Amino acid sequence: MFLVKYLINQIIMEVWLWLKKNEINQVNIEVKIAELELEIVKLKIQQVAEEAFLQGVEYGKQQHKWPPLLTNSDLKEIFQCSDTVVHQLKNISGFPKFPYMKARYPRDEVLEWIKNNTKN
Repeated sequence: MFLVKYLINQIIMEVWLWLKKNEINQVNIEVKIAELELEIVKLKIQQVAEEAFLQGVEYGKQQHKWPPLLTNSDLKEIFQCSDTVVHQLKNISGFPKFPYMKARYPRDEVLEWIKNNTKN
C-alpha cells in the first residue's frame, strides 16, 4: 500500500511538474507572440510614416512648383482652363491679386483661395 501511495504521489508530482512546465512555456509563447505583434505594429507605423513623409515631400514640390508671383499662364496651368476662364477668375471678388503689378497673383494666397473656395 505504501508503495502504491508513493507511486501515485510520484505520478501526481510528475503531472504537476509537466503542467507547470507547459504553463511556463505557454507564458513564454504568449510573451513571444506579444513581442512579434509589437514588432509588426512598429513596422506598420514606420511604413505609414514613410508614406506620409513622401506625400509631404510631393505636396511641398507641388506647392513650390510655381514662382511666388503667378502670371495668367500659371493660373491657366494651375486651373487647367482657358484664357477666358482665367479672366473670369481674376474678376471674382476676393481673388488674390498683387497690388503693385498688373496680372500678378501671390502663389500662396491663390492656393489658399482654391482650398477655401473648393466644395467637396
